Amino acid sequence: MKRVEAKIVDNSKEDPASEPDKDPDTWLVEAELHQDIIDWEKVRLDFHSSEIDAEIIESTMTGPSHFTARTRGQSPLKKGEIIHVNIR
Repeated sequence: MKRVEAKIVDNSKEDPASEPDKDPDTWLVEAELHQDIIDWEKVRLDFHSSEIDAEIIESTMTGPSHFTARTRGQSPLKKGEIIHVNIR
């Protein structure tokens, strides 16, 4: 396991029409890791719930240094803030 820092790029409301359950309270937290991850397609991300402060539904690496976390409820994270992510 490796712990890395990530900078928040965006925290926006997801379009309910794009959700299978049409839930209007789904948000997307997008972030950039401070380093590229080898085999990023295969890793698992673990977050500190106190930093996200919202229920995480799923997270997906979208490139070697970018990820998106879908949350139920809005996280208070703002663009430019730093969080910690465990990479497995």
